[in-house]
Amino acid sequence: MTDNRIRAYIQLIQKLLDCPEGEEINILRQNEDLVDVEFIYILEQAAAKAETEGETEAASFLGDLAQQLQLAFGQATEMMNPDRSDRTEAYIKLIEGILACDRGEDVALLLDKNSDLVDRGFVQVLAQIAQILTENGKPDSAAFLINMATEISAVIEES
Repeated sequence: MTDNRIRAYIQLIQKLLDCPEGEEINILRQNEDLVDVEFIYILEQAAAKAETEGETEAASFLGDLAQQLQLAFGQATEMMNPDRSDRTEAYIKLIEGILACDRGEDVALLLDKNSDLVDRGFVQVLAQIAQILTENGKPDSAAFLINMATEISAVIEES
């Protein structure tokens, strides 16, 4: 994620917090280029920060929005790929292998060996597992997966 993209995510979150009730969907549609798995991750981080700072209403709003977007991404992926469960299992096994690697070269070899799995669905599962890792107190592993998701997303977008 670039600094500019992160700033854009934060500005979008602020717009959502400031908008009149019921306008959220219009704002998301106007900024659909920013609504991706990385945005959901930043949204969750913003919700956690708001909760820590005692801003329970904002935390609840952002957390609910993140869940709704995750659900929407999941449903869209499912509709595009009916064999999702088998493929998702393969994604999870690949991610487990990645997390078990000690060196970057090993990760690159593993990704190359499983290049047929490196797609948008894989990026989505990376982000979902990163969220789980964050919730389970493993922010370093989560950040590693989010960075990987971001890099793979950029490569996919260029294709």
